[in-house]
Amino acid sequence: MPSREAIDGLGAQLAAGAQQLRRTRVPGGGGNTATRDHDHLVLTVPESQQRLWSPWLTIDIAPSDAGTRLFARFSPHPSVWTGFAFGYLTTSVGLVLSLIFAGAKAMVGGDPWPFAISAAAVLVLAAMWSAARLGQRLAQAQMSALRDELERAVAACRTGRDG
Repeated sequence: MPSREAIDGLGAQLAAGAQQLRRTRVPGGGGNTATRDHDHLVLTVPESQQRLWSPWLTIDIAPSDAGTRLFARFSPHPSVWTGFAFGYLTTSVGLVLSLIFAGAKAMVGGDPWPFAISAAAVLVLAAMWSAARLGQRLAQAQMSALRDELERAVAACRTGRDG
């Protein structure tokens, strides 16, 4: 179906569902009065059920040669994603700097105590990775609910068009 039809139908189906829908413009998508050939939807669990690990299902709708392309991706809340990215970056830079400093100390014959900082940075990175994996496991039920809601809405749009 044409992308405008898909955007309207899918948006209406998702808004009527049990999950929370946010509709935003894709970057560079024009003003709010422009026609919507591309759209960006965010489906989340209701606020009363949201936790730190709750997923977001980002849905991009765009025209394609065959009609409409729908691309959906699970991700954490943007502030959680940013926090993890900043944590990984900061800890990785600290790890590299401590390894350089420890190597220099070892080459001049000093006590390579910065290796302890390197070990601590590796432990922090491992803890962050473990926390991310735990969050993914905790979010499985909510991810399934979001996916089921999207599949229901897509099926309803297809049957509404075919019927």
